[in-house]
Amino acid sequence: MTYDDARVLIVDDEKNCLRAIHDVFDLEGIPCLTAQSAAKALEIVNRAEIDIVLSDVKMPGTSGMELMRELKKIKPEITVIMMTGYGSIQDAVEAMRKGAYNYILKPVIVQDLLIQIREIFARIDGTRDDNLFKDIAHNLPKGKILLGQSTRMKNIAQLINKISSTDLPVLILGESGTGKELAANAIHFSSDRGKNRFIAINCAAFPETLLESELFGYEKGAFTDARSKKTGKFALADGGTLFLDEIGEMKPTMQAKLLRVLEEKEFTPLGSNESIRVDFRVIAATNKDLGSALADGSFRQDLYFRLNAVTINMPTLSEISSDIPLLAEHFARDFAGRFDRKTIRISNEAMELLKKFSWPGNVRELANTIRRAVALSDADSIGIYDFPAQLRLEQETAAETEPQEPTSLSLADVEKHHILQVLEKTENNKSQAAILLGIHRDTLLRKLKKYGVKTQDD
Repeated sequence: MTYDDARVLIVDDEKNCLRAIHDVFDLEGIPCLTAQSAAKALEIVNRAEIDIVLSDVKMPGTSGMELMRELKKIKPEITVIMMTGYGSIQDAVEAMRKGAYNYILKPVIVQDLLIQIREIFARIDGTRDDNLFKDIAHNLPKGKILLGQSTRMKNIAQLINKISSTDLPVLILGESGTGKELAANAIHFSSDRGKNRFIAINCAAFPETLLESELFGYEKGAFTDARSKKTGKFALADGGTLFLDEIGEMKPTMQAKLLRVLEEKEFTPLGSNESIRVDFRVIAATNKDLGSALADGSFRQDLYFRLNAVTINMPTLSEISSDIPLLAEHFARDFAGRFDRKTIRISNEAMELLKKFSWPGNVRELANTIRRAVALSDADSIGIYDFPAQLRLEQETAAETEPQEPTSLSLADVEKHHILQVLEKTENNKSQAAILLGIHRDTLLRKLKKYGVKTQDD
């Protein structure tokens, strides 16, 4: 075990207690270190990234209480759990008043301790993940946000934070509406280039000749309609980032010209004889299957390798459906502020509908749906009828095609449901119903009384 690996520190002057807890943690895969004195504990915390300290209250020399006080000075966010015998519970309670997270009694019940440790890890790691997005949000321009609590989105946030300080080219893949440009913005504005321009161009929006003039720019008189000089995107992105959206739609001839600029870091505007040196980071994105494009030759392999030093795969909204409530609530707050509305909430019924919808347009479609609902709703909460009809229609269609099952797991409820169905089939004829059910008529009457169903004589 190295100091870099450890997350838990166990402090106790009793060697046997230390060894016993350490061995349990080791078997459970929890990285930990041990110390038999407060002095040694302080030395370790100063050198290692310790998250949790498990300390005895009563120790010779510096007590657990004094140790906790010193630990909080070094690292205020550290979590301290006190171990105590029955006779020292009052000390442990006092420790909690002064900042201890909890206390446990000796002899330690290992399973209870492990549950506490894992709960603390989950809280700490969750906070760290939130901070990843807070850092990204802090850097992004106003009105742009990248959010998520799903594992996929947390991994993307971690990757963005890692690569933002580099100049590596990035290729962002994903369906339309998944937030590819948001991810590109996050990379740019979290980097040292963030103070310079983020230049975006949609490669699918221009025919090949116009795309060339947009990227390279041109001199006055370079062609018939060139009545004035135009600065191209390459030049505008100098010192910053060039975002090439829908790169998969770029024609092979234009791909070759782009590759040359990326390799040589210079270009020549149309109609000019002088080349211009440029320094920009390139981020490209596409919703196209580049694997197929490489196979059929419509996308150059050398350009692909130049662009995808790092690849980010943006998930569809259905793949991160657990993030829908978080995103929906964010959009509701955001649009309420933009429309000068009071805070507007999303009803439970409406949220369930949002969670079940397929979202072919992904996050963009969700944002537009919430924007429409906030704008049109007259109440202080959004209901299902504030959404477009297709959301409700999809759920109604799904309900019609799915086999209907009793929603309750209670055997009594299932029996009652079946008896009522048989009575409906026999038009409330108890004798016929009893025959169909395979029971005596009196038994049927007793069951109806038991279930609170009023009966009349046949």
